[in-house]
Amino acid sequence: MSGGKTSAYMAVHYPADYTVFALVCIDDKTCAPKDASLVKQVSDKIGKEFIATAEDDMTLKAVLDLEQMIGKEIIWLTGLSFEQLIEKRKALPNKQWRFCTTELKLRPIWDWWHKNINDKIRMGIGFRYDELERAERLSTSFKGIVGKYNDKNKWQEIEWREGYFPLIQDKILHYHVNKWAQTSPLKFPTDSNCVGCFHKPVQQLRKNWDDNTCKMQWFANQETKATWKKETTYNNIKSIGLQQDFFFGTGSGCNAGYCTD
Repeated sequence: MSGGKTSAYMAVHYPADYTVFALVCIDDKTCAPKDASLVKQVSDKIGKEFIATAEDDMTLKAVLDLEQMIGKEIIWLTGLSFEQLIEKRKALPNKQWRFCTTELKLRPIWDWWHKNINDKIRMGIGFRYDELERAERLSTSFKGIVGKYNDKNKWQEIEWREGYFPLIQDKILHYHVNKWAQTSPLKFPTDSNCVGCFHKPVQQLRKNWDDNTCKMQWFANQETKATWKKETTYNNIKSIGLQQDFFFGTGSGCNAGYCTD
């Protein structure tokens, strides 16, 4: 799950044996939540020190509250920090090379699956009826570390899941999810997933400069040798005018199955 409205709707209406949430962490203490108790809760959930996230802090609270609502544990996972990943790849992810979702969202989930299940699963994916084309692009295999050989990591491509799409099957649209969210006690961020995701329209990123200034500054700070978006820099986005009639909060539209609202 992503922690947005659609994934929460899925968790409530289509219970699974396991509900997992992969959190994108960053190491910038200036972006840390002001609520110390929230930091402790998240640290306990991920099993290590939590500093900050590239996602809206409201997502953290929404996932914690959702766990209480469904009365069942949500498994929190995390991998490398975003900074560690950028240093490892010596590059920023972009639309042509989208390694951030693979490494920060999908790999922690796959690693947990390999350690705890290691058998092909049926995974519920929250693609709505108005996102039919996304279901056709879902990948069902993944290359991960399965052991060691001569002290080196042994990698293997494994067919690890089949996807099923209950929201498509039941013809659930964004309208239905949004209507449910308006009556839910859960409080969601106005824009889900990483606040500076390069998939998001420029106007959404411009608004996020107002709503999550510190985190957008973190994204801008990474652009010392490369840019997230080919057409502009994040500092340039900060200076453009805000289009008041833009339809904000539509999510990032990532194709991996974890990053949409």
